[in-house]
Amino acid sequence: MRPIVLATLAALLALLLSGCSQADRQQSLVCVAIATAIGPDNRPVTIRSVEPLGGIENAVRVIFTAAGDPRTLFADCAFAGGALSVGRTEILAVRGYEGPMPGWRLALLDRWFLDQPGAVMTAVGETGWQPPSFALLPVALPAAVGYALQQTVNALNLAAFYVPLALAYALIYGLIGRINMAFGEMAMIGSFGAVFGLVTAIGSHVPSLAGILAMALAVAVSLTALAGWLATRTIVLPLIERPPRSFIVATVGLGLVISEGLRIAQGSREIWLQPMLESQIVLTGGPFPVVITAMRTLVVVTSALAVLGLMLCIRRSSFGRAWRAVADDRMMARLCGIDPGAVTALTFILAASIAALAGTIVALSYGGTSYSGGFLLGLKALIACLIGGGTLGGAVIGGLLLAALETGWSAYFGSGERDIFVLIVMTILFLLRPDGLIGRRAALEEGRLIRLS
Repeated sequence: MRPIVLATLAALLALLLSGCSQADRQQSLVCVAIATAIGPDNRPVTIRSVEPLGGIENAVRVIFTAAGDPRTLFADCAFAGGALSVGRTEILAVRGYEGPMPGWRLALLDRWFLDQPGAVMTAVGETGWQPPSFALLPVALPAAVGYALQQTVNALNLAAFYVPLALAYALIYGLIGRINMAFGEMAMIGSFGAVFGLVTAIGSHVPSLAGILAMALAVAVSLTALAGWLATRTIVLPLIERPPRSFIVATVGLGLVISEGLRIAQGSREIWLQPMLESQIVLTGGPFPVVITAMRTLVVVTSALAVLGLMLCIRRSSFGRAWRAVADDRMMARLCGIDPGAVTALTFILAASIAALAGTIVALSYGGTSYSGGFLLGLKALIACLIGGGTLGGAVIGGLLLAALETGWSAYFGSGERDIFVLIVMTILFLLRPDGLIGRRAALEEGRLIRLS
């Protein structure tokens, strides 16, 4: 298993490094639009190449030609920041084939052309230029097959945050038989933490993209794990021996407190990030090429490795053995020297950390976050967990199934009634399999109700 993981990480690293030698996508689009603006009047422009300008940081050179003009023309564009900076698309200077552009003309170009909604993409579209992509498997597939494969890739992106969040529910449900209704809001803590980590890392001028993303994940996990520890001390342990209804009501209240706290602290408006790792990787060719961005590749691989690591932890580590012992028989585990309270607290912190990963993936995949996104996200992940029967393996299957249903319906029927369709299908599955796809059967032994996988 370890060689497979190392090979996956090496492939991902090579993929990301391959994109580092290319010009930034957003800056390339802006510079191509500028080339159309400074080219000979009323002559169609053909883009020959777009590449980083050597020796100058955050600069792009566009080589182009104009119809009827035998010359090879160029436009050099210098920007105020890099891929993760606020000034990523802010033009500092332009040098064309006629020399440097005066400041007054640059200001007019920026105000009356670049700042106009849709102007950049319209100008780029007229040239017919497309940002470069990396062909991985140049295999021509029929259009229907390519479209279906593209939706499978899209479903993996959804599963990248549904599966970890469903596992967070399964960790708690499998241990104490209770449902924590606040995991969706905890994922939003992680989402906001990731945004704060990104902003802090950028402001601190962290030199590498890997360091920036690692800091974002570290802040997200730290904040959410702290929230999980506080919830364990104030809600989980005091109510663990109470009826399940009390636990559910308390965690619903906890979710409301977290949601309103985020709204008061950060406002009700959504927080957006600049696009990152947008380089497209062409998986297959044909009439409908299958593509995936570097960011989606990163989040899918990270989520898969996290899920694999959690499974190995539960099966092979000392904590995993203690978790399974407490899940099977809490009293017998105590008699064997295991502290069920400590195991429960550690499990809740671990589950909160997994939820933070899901929230981080949401922020990176969709480029932003909002205080109100946790309820529906958490409800869907809870349904995925229960569809799987409350087990860890079942949570993975439930998360994949939920992502497949959402993506399939959106792809072929639109997203208008997607949630209704998903809830109907899940309800039917509950009616047909009340114990879930990988359900638990109950056995009565010495007056105790023991859950068996």
